[in-house]
Amino acid sequence: MNKYPPLLTMLIIGIGSNAVAGDYFDPSLLATDIGNNDKLDLSLFSHPGGGVKGEREVSVYINDFFYKNVTLDFENGISGALEPIFPSGFFDNILASPYRSIKEKELISTADFLSLVPYGMVRFDQAIARVDISIPQAYLGRDAQMKSAPESWNQGVPALLIDYRLSGSKNKYNYGSSQNFYANAFLGFNLMGWRLRTTTNYMSYNSKDLYNKGERQGSFNFYNTYLEKDIGYLRSTLRLGELSTRGMILESFNFKGGKIYSNDEMLNDRLRSYTPTVRGIASSQAVVTIKQGGVVILQKNVPPGPFEINDFSLSGYSGDLYVNIKEADGSEHSFIQPFSTLPEMKREGVSGYEISLGHYNNSGATQYYNESPFLYASWSRGYRNGMTLYSETIQSRKYQLLGVGSTLSLGDFGAVSGDASLSRANKYDKIHSGQSYGLKYSKNKVDTGTTVTLATYRYSTKDFYSFNDFVSKNDSVQYVWDNRLKNRITLSLNQSLDDYGSLSLIASQQNYWTSDYVSRSFSLSHSFGWNDIFFSTSFSLDQKEGDNALRNNNKVFGFYSSIPLSKLIGKNESTYSTLSYNVTKINNQVRNTATLAGKVPGSMAQYRFSSGWANTEQSSNKALSVNWDGDLLDGSLGYTSSGKNRITDYSLSGSAILYPWRLAIGSDSVINGAAVVETEFISGIKVRQGGETSLLGTAIVTSMQPYTENRIDLDTQNIPDDLFISNASKKIVPEKGAVVPVKYNLFKGKQIVFSLKRYDGTPLPFGSVVSLVGSDSEITGIIDDAGRVYLAGIPSKGILHGAWGYNKSCEVSFNLNGKPSNNSNEIIEYEGVCK
Repeated sequence: MNKYPPLLTMLIIGIGSNAVAGDYFDPSLLATDIGNNDKLDLSLFSHPGGGVKGEREVSVYINDFFYKNVTLDFENGISGALEPIFPSGFFDNILASPYRSIKEKELISTADFLSLVPYGMVRFDQAIARVDISIPQAYLGRDAQMKSAPESWNQGVPALLIDYRLSGSKNKYNYGSSQNFYANAFLGFNLMGWRLRTTTNYMSYNSKDLYNKGERQGSFNFYNTYLEKDIGYLRSTLRLGELSTRGMILESFNFKGGKIYSNDEMLNDRLRSYTPTVRGIASSQAVVTIKQGGVVILQKNVPPGPFEINDFSLSGYSGDLYVNIKEADGSEHSFIQPFSTLPEMKREGVSGYEISLGHYNNSGATQYYNESPFLYASWSRGYRNGMTLYSETIQSRKYQLLGVGSTLSLGDFGAVSGDASLSRANKYDKIHSGQSYGLKYSKNKVDTGTTVTLATYRYSTKDFYSFNDFVSKNDSVQYVWDNRLKNRITLSLNQSLDDYGSLSLIASQQNYWTSDYVSRSFSLSHSFGWNDIFFSTSFSLDQKEGDNALRNNNKVFGFYSSIPLSKLIGKNESTYSTLSYNVTKINNQVRNTATLAGKVPGSMAQYRFSSGWANTEQSSNKALSVNWDGDLLDGSLGYTSSGKNRITDYSLSGSAILYPWRLAIGSDSVINGAAVVETEFISGIKVRQGGETSLLGTAIVTSMQPYTENRIDLDTQNIPDDLFISNASKKIVPEKGAVVPVKYNLFKGKQIVFSLKRYDGTPLPFGSVVSLVGSDSEITGIIDDAGRVYLAGIPSKGILHGAWGYNKSCEVSFNLNGKPSNNSNEIIEYEGVCK
């Protein structure tokens, strides 16, 4: 790797940043101690983007999305600007198959790339060490679908993770009392990219009354235990333990075993949910604008030639897209692309799969079926015109299933999907073969604001068994409660009422083959907001018919309203309080609750006081609770009075990470991974992404997105005056679940302007690099034209090292004890002789 003296670095910045094509800098005008100025070719810096060729560590972005950090070799192109040279295999799977000829080259120059990829572009920004590669959407390959290159992912360090919650209550009533305690923890352990996760809980209960002395009863359980590891080059994750299937066509089920599956979290965000691919041709450098419902959802510059755009997200399931193309000369042309979607839909070119092997895991299954292993596999892929093909199969000794399905965009008429499944079950020593058929529909009518979010219908023949039905039912002829589903219909409908809120309807009905049992549910709700005042009304019906013993009808009516307290007592009210009222009628019982809730000024505490009453005896109650949302833990304390009962309850929750030689604690969940900010055991440093460092000098940041570049910034505006941070912003690309320490160099000390001279009385040469000797962190500065340098985080005494030219250096000792400062923010001046 080429290395250059500090002066050349300054020239790159000073001359290169202001260069104009064709300019020439006369080396004889530069008086330095470097010597042999006639051998310096400063013309390299006289061109825009010019510089000295060699290796550089850079961040590579593809179509403005981070791809990876890599070391690339750079050369001067025809224009004199630095251009990257890509190693063999760099574009493997980044480019689509028609452009794979570029991969046959051992080294790929920028000129090679531009000649082989139509409308491609490469740009290098020296100031931020960033290489931007522009590739038309139509030419992108598989790896461009991912958030970033797998080799850039950070597996983190070995770590023990825990999310915990403790809660309990004490109930006093007429003739006794009872106590409850519940502890729940999500535990994790990371090592070399493997992640172990499990959930554990402990419950205890005791009761005292006239007949019971109050013996405590408790239970301790572990569940949902699994081990997993990412396989980046397959865009997949391997998981072993207590798992569940994806359930692409029929319902999922729990099992013990292993599975490997495509991990959609590794996909670029624009590909994770289905949106249509907008295709067109730009005659020149053009601006493409896409609108839905009159709202601009994307505006993007595209190069001349064919384009495919799908890097945008839509908030709803459907709604026509208006596409406008504005050319460089101002001319415009447009078209309308209908759009509707379903949950099964995938973007064009995106695939998904799962392969699972294990034993069914359900307490309702008999031991015989638990011992029978199975194989589950599913696959799906998105194609043009909103078509997604998908299938799944289950194979075991006594049960087989095969299902296939497809989605299809109907343009103005919405989107539809259909599936068919065949099952063969050996139940009660008898072969049962059946079929199940499903249909789904989605449509959004933009002009009326009506959205049929999802309408579904499923019909199954009498001898069709889902795997849950087959395994969970007892293998006995005497087991008569074998209610296999005959048909199910569901509807979800939303209607916008503009200024009058929105209306929502959800309904379903299902019945069974082996009985006349019918289950129906219906829910209708309306919400409306006006001037910070909110209203909501709802009605729901839960109806079960059939055998008299099973007949059940529940009707629930609800009304809720809330208003900020400032609306009632004035705008200066500072507790951010809200007054709300809720009434619920369940059949013939009516319950009313009035609540005052808000935030305690100047603290992280919230309070809630409520009073309730009903139309039944001894049904009134009053409750008071206080919640605390802190950086290190969350807690609550509550008291409820209901009739002659008195209930006191509490809870504490938080998280902790133990990793080599350090401990970090917080209040947010860490089980899915976190970045740990380290600040040299200095507390009170705030992180812009949330939280601040504790007395341990650590802060947990849980807002990181896995498999993509994340920035973590320290808040430098509120740090003490005697602290200096050399680099307050860092970037990481974590795997999901990884614990990634992010260490910041903080210098605690004084701010000094050193005026340094050599033994002959002349100032140190302009451009000399001065550094503090013996510091754990790099404290350096560059001498100006007067022989001065500014340094921060300087101790009371120490040694400075100055270097310039080739192998020329000196050192100077300093002692600041004789220069007191009444203000830690004051800049001290110090003169010294460098020997």
